[in-house]
Amino acid sequence: KDFQVDPKDWELQQGEEMTEERAFGFLLKLVEHLMTHDFNRLLNSLYRIDVSEEKLKMALAESDNPAQTVAQMIWARELQKVQTRKKYSGR
Repeated sequence: KDFQVDPKDWELQQGEEMTEERAFGFLLKLVEHLMTHDFNRLLNSLYRIDVSEEKLKMALAESDNPAQTVAQMIWARELQKVQTRKKYSGR
């Protein structure tokens, strides 16, 4: 929702399964696209997702693949949110 992506982009062919690997691949392609075509939108999305700006700067300074690094940070932050919700939802 933070990237305002068309749900049609997530559609799978008959028999295909959404795996973690496939979802991360989609995220990586999206980050690559935004880095090239709409960097401000990427920055706004990172802010809404609550990716630490300091950690991002440090990670990017050490990275050979910035898009991969950003995608990994988004993935990790979203996973952290899910774990926190589970912890406090009583499930």
